[in-house]
Amino acid sequence: METRLTNLEMLSMEQEDTIEALNREVLRQGLLIEALELKIELLTSQIESINKEELMTTEVEDEAPPPHY
Repeated sequence: METRLTNLEMLSMEQEDTIEALNREVLRQGLLIEALELKIELLTSQIESINKEELMTTEVEDEAPPPHY
């Protein structure tokens, strides 16, 4: 009986360690996901800015007189 109790206690401790390790990994991945989301937002705004600049440049070029004038 004592051996079975000891084995159950050891199993419980191993499970607690495993749960704690998994919890740390989930937390690390959550932080990584947040950082990646911020980078995506930054890149998206940069791309939108570039697209706006290209659109404005294209409009100005369309309004410019032909080169032979």
